[in-house]
Amino acid sequence: MHSLLLSIINYCRNNENKRSFSSILHTQFLRHRRQWRWRQKSATIWGCGLQSIVAYRLVCRLYVVYNRENTRRRDMATKVDITTNSLSLLDAVEGQKCYIPWQEYPLSITKSYWCRCTLSNGSYAICCVLRRAGSESCCFLDNSVSSSAEFSATNQRLTSIESLTLVRNVTKVSCVIFATEMLHEKQPQLEVEELGADIAIFLRGLVLEKGCYVRQENMSSMGIDTIHILDIPEVPDNHCFTLDNIHSVIEIVDVRLAMPKSLPTCTHYLTDSFEQPMAALEQLLVTSKRSLLSHRFPTTALIVGPVGCGKSTLLARFLQRNSCNCYYITSSKVMSSQPGGTEQELRKIFQAARAFKANMRPTTPIVIVIEDLELLCAAPSNSSGNSNNSLRIAAQLYKLIDELDPGIICLATTSNPDQLHEHARRAGRFGREITVEMPNEQERGRLIAAWCQAHQLPLPHEALLDHLAKNTQGYFISDLNLLLSQVQKDVMLHQQPNLPKIFLKCLNKLCSSGSLATSVRVEKMTLGFEAIGGMDALKRKLEASVIAGLQHGEAFARLGLSLPKGVLLYGPPGCAKTTIAKCLAKEANMTFIATSAAEVYSPYVGSAERCITRMFNTARKNAPCLIFLDEIDSLVGRRTVSGGGGGQVQLRILSTLLTEMDGIVGGSNEKHILVVAATNRPEMIDDALLRPGRFDQLIHVPSPDLKSRLALLQLHGERMPFDEQLDLATIVVHTEGYSGADLCNLCNEAAIQTFQRDPQATKIEMQDFEKVMCKLKSSLTRSQIDAYYKFANRSQQLENK
Repeated sequence: MHSLLLSIINYCRNNENKRSFSSILHTQFLRHRRQWRWRQKSATIWGCGLQSIVAYRLVCRLYVVYNRENTRRRDMATKVDITTNSLSLLDAVEGQKCYIPWQEYPLSITKSYWCRCTLSNGSYAICCVLRRAGSESCCFLDNSVSSSAEFSATNQRLTSIESLTLVRNVTKVSCVIFATEMLHEKQPQLEVEELGADIAIFLRGLVLEKGCYVRQENMSSMGIDTIHILDIPEVPDNHCFTLDNIHSVIEIVDVRLAMPKSLPTCTHYLTDSFEQPMAALEQLLVTSKRSLLSHRFPTTALIVGPVGCGKSTLLARFLQRNSCNCYYITSSKVMSSQPGGTEQELRKIFQAARAFKANMRPTTPIVIVIEDLELLCAAPSNSSGNSNNSLRIAAQLYKLIDELDPGIICLATTSNPDQLHEHARRAGRFGREITVEMPNEQERGRLIAAWCQAHQLPLPHEALLDHLAKNTQGYFISDLNLLLSQVQKDVMLHQQPNLPKIFLKCLNKLCSSGSLATSVRVEKMTLGFEAIGGMDALKRKLEASVIAGLQHGEAFARLGLSLPKGVLLYGPPGCAKTTIAKCLAKEANMTFIATSAAEVYSPYVGSAERCITRMFNTARKNAPCLIFLDEIDSLVGRRTVSGGGGGQVQLRILSTLLTEMDGIVGGSNEKHILVVAATNRPEMIDDALLRPGRFDQLIHVPSPDLKSRLALLQLHGERMPFDEQLDLATIVVHTEGYSGADLCNLCNEAAIQTFQRDPQATKIEMQDFEKVMCKLKSSLTRSQIDAYYKFANRSQQLENK
């Protein structure tokens, strides 16, 4: 029994836990020394002079007390609050250590004990906790063995330290290897069995835990990113373990490729608006599995969408959801200045994918992603050198895709499909296209609400959420993410933030990327029909013919009606045709794009047509959108027989405009484009524009009548200090034939007359209006006004026929 006690004491002295066990041993001996004094008069515990029965009883009690103490310590994690940094900032230190400042070291943690160090975000690392003498107030934490592959200790908070029990010499461990694309580039013939011997070198000497991830810098040189340790039945919970250096067996369950670092980190709420493209990608995945069993099916797809719409985010979500092995190709990665260098890089990647599939036998799909395909398969250009180089690169890529092994998926993205070579989009290559649309109003609202919930911000009330969703038309995923990030920054700057005010401020400050990427100016109107004085009949006509169809799109679709494509506003100059178009955009909740002949015409051939095309493309990105063509008669005009340079340009612009208007599909009101044109010479409009299906509605904007002139003067009176005794009825009677612009000029001249009469005056009086009306007259004649009524009657008669 003496030898048994000696062996236990020696084990305590040599073991990692000798301090805790020895202290308990000594404490218990002193506590029971008097009880056993008659049995141990000539010996002490360290001399092992106890009688056999006393030694046996003492060891049993010590073992029970030690287990109880160890279990209590293990179950109770020590709470701390220390800033953390990466251990790599310290020089010449061993890995898997956690250095805590001397003054911050918790007394309940035994020095040099293996612990689970948990951060504020819930992730943790397995480290040996040590004291560090120094002036730093932060701890240095190693991430070699952690809870996730994305673990980072930089600028985090260490919140908990939990002691673990060490189990030595585990003989078998199962793991999943996450490799990099370099794995088969450096060792093309490497197989799973050979990889196990290399993995054992990294795992031996480390203290591991079930479910942990191992990541070391020297692993990347062999093409290995991380190692995921799976469940080990022989190791209990809250225990860490080491491997047997000689007899341990490494079982590789699966080999996967780590997610490329270039892909964005996506969250679930950013991908809620990708239901249709995600379903198309999932269907492609099912097709690739079937191609392994029977006939070969095309496993390629082209993801199309403008810049910032979320193509890369969609791919990242798809790859993560299906645990895909991804080979990521970008133009900057494969492009080479050496002749044939680009083709060689492409061959390396495709060969590595085939070798990975053949040698590693992965259980998850293999996907090759090509970003910005138009840079590798560009359409032929006028430059013969660039064209030959591009054709050579494209030919190599076509050959690799045509010879793609069954079960390997190839996905490509593009923001400019028109710049792709036609051979790239043929069937069998990238004939299948998946379009990423911008989020609609409901999806934008859900995304904003989910973002606020994920970032622990107060959820905006329903009215504010609806306002934000309606006023973020044309916003892509990147635009919404930028907007919400700016909101989060502003909230952090205020102790008691006013969330609605901050949201509206950031919304007014930022613009969508679609509007910034083009010279076409996209606006959001803020004034509705209340800004127009009078013209009640005209407002009702617009509401019935235009706004009703946009607000009740489901009813129109149920009845087989299509939304209006175009509205032509004609009438005398200065009668608020432009103002009506802007107010119509506000009432219909549409973005507003305005242009005129001065902005479209250019001395360069083809520039005017590109301007029209660019304007409609911008409108599609910011749909629903209203395009306003001011003075359309000077922009296109009526086709004539006379030849001339200007006439030819107008014909090309007219042809482009007709093509774009015919391309407007009157389907969903969320994707609708409405073209509104204004003219004071309706007889000069080409008949091709006036036919049904283009400008469906011809609306006469007359000069204001008596009631409308009174409403206009009252509207001006809200911004100008009219005298209470001012007789607006008399002014209205004496302004027969005045346009809206004439009445505005009349009010301005009356204000100037008031200032000239008395610089200290505070009211505009009747005498000022009377003096001004003696000098001013209407800009419209009766013959002009009657001509527009005649055109309106003639158009009505043609419609009735």
